[in-house]
Amino acid sequence: MDAGLRRELAEKARADARLSRADGVALYGSGDLAWLGGLAHEARTRRHGERGYFAADASAEAEAAATVTYGEGVEQTVDALLALRDRQDAGAGLLAVVPLAAGRVTGAEALKTFAVARLLLDNVPHVRAAWTAYGTQTAQLALQHGADDFAPAPGAADTLAVGELVELIQDAGLHPVERDAHYAAVREHAGPDPERREAPQPMRF
Repeated sequence: MDAGLRRELAEKARADARLSRADGVALYGSGDLAWLGGLAHEARTRRHGERGYFAADASAEAEAAATVTYGEGVEQTVDALLALRDRQDAGAGLLAVVPLAAGRVTGAEALKTFAVARLLLDNVPHVRAAWTAYGTQTAQLALQHGADDFAPAPGAADTLAVGELVELIQDAGLHPVERDAHYAAVREHAGPDPERREAPQPMRF
């Protein structure tokens, strides 16, 4: 990506301007995951501050969450995200999007998808990192690449203790907030402990 396009995309994202299909494809084409993740993290921070939401049990499954599958090509993924954005514009009332891979993908592909989802879906409040689908480490990293919700994939039966969820979100550098199915706060927890590691270990791609 040339410097001019990179600057243009960053300016649009920081102004909360709606990004186009070409913009989404260009963002996926960036070889700088740190830049892309940082841009998405800025967007999620403008919307949610330093909060990292989590659901403690299945009863808090979001009533209006939509999955988006990816892994079959950049253009197909961008089109799927934009179709979801169009549904939301038409009044779908979605609270969250859950990116799920349609097969084996690299860690970099997963994190790019979370970042692009946050930047393209300006009308969907939450982006979920489904730790049951990715494992806790990748889900933690997703919280630094645009995601704000650390919860199981829809229909997953796996659970973690509240204390484990709180520590995982704290270690990602965020303030854990237990939520209900409507994303209303049930209980807020202390932010990251300065005596602990404040970020997940880097992923090997």
